[in-house]
Amino acid sequence: MARTRPTGDFKAATEIVVAANPITIRRRVKWGECDPAGVVYMVNYSEYVVSAYEIFMTVLLNEGFVNAKARHRVALPAKAFTIEFYASLRPDDDFLMTVEIVGIRAKTFDISVRGRSIERQDLFLAKLTPIAVDPAKRTAALLPRTMVQKLRRYRESCTLNEARTGTA
Repeated sequence: MARTRPTGDFKAATEIVVAANPITIRRRVKWGECDPAGVVYMVNYSEYVVSAYEIFMTVLLNEGFVNAKARHRVALPAKAFTIEFYASLRPDDDFLMTVEIVGIRAKTFDISVRGRSIERQDLFLAKLTPIAVDPAKRTAALLPRTMVQKLRRYRESCTLNEARTGTA
């Protein structure tokens, strides 16, 4: 995979949202995320996916994710997580993570996070299933109605954009 170096006024952030429909995050691999051979440790991919999920929810809800969960009186821990790897990443590699809604149910929803190189080579595909939990009772709860509405609007918007642009 070709290395992409910052040019011009590119900031040294490790993550930045570069598209909104679907939400796409550009991330740079840090040296400390890799083993001595210079390959990203497997466990760090889960951190990438969780970070993409948190950024997605922040953008979707238009407020800090922690504040949004407190305001809705809901926790959203992971119920399930899967990942399939296609290629490795190394220090200073830039890559893209695209977040899409796969399913929405009463208490859970599924997102996919597709990792691709800047050249659009597939790197990984993850699926994360958050579950709504009442933080006081620590039992499953219904997803807040406004969250469900925003999740549905996002999914519909991405579907319309995909049909309009012919992208997948």
